[in-house]
Amino acid sequence: MAGLVRLESISKTFETDSKRVIALREVSLRVAPGEIFGIIGLSGAGKSTLVRCINMLEVPDRGKVYVDGLEITALGSRELREARKKIGMIFQHFNLLSSRTVLENVVFPLEIAKLEKADRVRKGRKLLALVGLEDKEDAYPSQLSGGQKQRVGVARALANDPKVLLCDEPTSSLDPQTTRSILRLLDTINKAFGLTIILITHEMDAIRQICDKVAVIADGKVAESGRVIDMFTSPRHETTKAMIRGSSHIDAPDWAVEILEASAKAADRRVVRLSFMGESTGRPVISSIARDFGVDINILTAQIDHIKSIPFGVMLVELSGNGDAVEKSIDFLRGLGVSVEVIDDVSDLLTEVNGG
Repeated sequence: MAGLVRLESISKTFETDSKRVIALREVSLRVAPGEIFGIIGLSGAGKSTLVRCINMLEVPDRGKVYVDGLEITALGSRELREARKKIGMIFQHFNLLSSRTVLENVVFPLEIAKLEKADRVRKGRKLLALVGLEDKEDAYPSQLSGGQKQRVGVARALANDPKVLLCDEPTSSLDPQTTRSILRLLDTINKAFGLTIILITHEMDAIRQICDKVAVIADGKVAESGRVIDMFTSPRHETTKAMIRGSSHIDAPDWAVEILEASAKAADRRVVRLSFMGESTGRPVISSIARDFGVDINILTAQIDHIKSIPFGVMLVELSGNGDAVEKSIDFLRGLGVSVEVIDDVSDLLTEVNGG
């Protein structure tokens, strides 16, 4: 599949008086039509620069960007202005015009496109109804909450009927409850219109809630990419593993920490992180390995959640037993489709559960 959005070997460097910063290094990605594609990374990883290269708010030094088959990086200024009409964007800090009403903000792109006033007002009101703000059309941005401002930003970004919606950290300024409501809105829009959405975030919870695929950016490069489910169950890169662990909300009591410390010194014990997905979350796998392999199991912490609509569970356990019983039980779990990560060095895990 060619992809509605395609990036080929994108590189970007920023020069200042004091230093040279390489923001992107040979980044290649493909986003299929109708996907919600997440781009995640730590602060300074290059993810915001990457999304701004898609609509040429940042011009890459090298590489090519294609949107719906059109090479954006090859366009002149007039052609680029036309192409941008099909690439909506919402921002972290809303970027609303303070002197204009909510309705006037939403229809501003249509005003620039010289649509007749009656037509743009009609469309603006329809978009405000879509985002649940039909009663705020005469309000000013200063009278709105953060979540309401972002909803105005979403409505404005949809004004030109874009094929792609770029979202640059759209929830990082919002509280958790408002964040969930904005993510639900984006998910609803994606399903209702088949709109392709590219979501930039540093929050793994946002990726988990609405994204189909994700690319992890580290040091300006794609560390790994693929289905969100695969990332949570079988992460390969250390950055991905750290971000998933950070979103797992591990909270181990003192006795569990003591077990972890003891396990680090015992040859017949293994601390493992088990990741369950879909049907495996409902299987009695823990009781099975205790019964069939004679393995003792201490459950240190556990969490059950969802990746989109698919149930997903994470469990941190200590396995202990005689001979090769522990290794056989681990092989058995993997054979059932359970992702098993053996924690060979518990020092980082101790820091994690201690909140360090």
